[in-house]
Amino acid sequence: MINISFTLTDSRHRHKAGRFPSVWTICFPALFLFWLPTTAQTADARIVRDGMVLSIGMRHAEGVGAFYAARGFPKTMLEAIGQTCFVGVGLYNERRDTLWLELANWRFTAADGRPVRRITRPEWDARWQAMNAPYAARATFDWTQLPESRDLQPGEPVGGNVAMLAPAGEFSLTARFRTGSGEVLEVTVPGLRCQEAGP
Repeated sequence: MINISFTLTDSRHRHKAGRFPSVWTICFPALFLFWLPTTAQTADARIVRDGMVLSIGMRHAEGVGAFYAARGFPKTMLEAIGQTCFVGVGLYNERRDTLWLELANWRFTAADGRPVRRITRPEWDARWQAMNAPYAARATFDWTQLPESRDLQPGEPVGGNVAMLAPAGEFSLTARFRTGSGEVLEVTVPGLRCQEAGP
C-alpha cells in the first residue's frame, strides 16, 4: 500500500469545493490507462482531494514496448523507449475554478535523496530528430505523453505518460498544482518503482 501525503496552501482564501458526484472519479483512471495492453498494471495511487482527482500508475516496460511496436515504430525508437521509465498520470478537475498542470513544478526523488531526471517533450523531439524518426511515429508518441502544461477548466480531464531516466530502486513524486482561487495543492506519492525498465 502506498502512503500519500497531501498539503494545501491558500494564498488568498480557502476554497470549499462543491461535493457533487461525478462518473469521472470512477471512470477517468481507466480512461488514461486505455491505450496500453492488458499487461499494464492498475493505478498505484489515486488521490481525490479538494476537487482534484489524480491517478498514478507505473507502466510495464514490456507493455509499453508492445504498444509502440504494434504501431510500426522502428527499432531505434523502440530501443530508446525501452530504456525509459514511464509513469502514467490521469488528472481530472472537479473544482469550480481552474487547475494548472505544470510538469516543471513536479519533482521525482530517489530513495537516497537524489533527483530523478525527467525527459521533457523537447528532449524527445531532439532524440527523434537525431535518428530521423518517422513523423507518424513521433506524433503517436507525443499523443501518449502528458502535456508539459495545461490549464484544466472545471470538468476537464487530461492524461498521459511522464518519462524519466530509470532510477535504481524506489522513488517518490511530489507534484504541485496552482488553482484559480490562489491555492497551491501539493501531493507526495512515495514508493514508486520502475517496471522492468532498462539501465
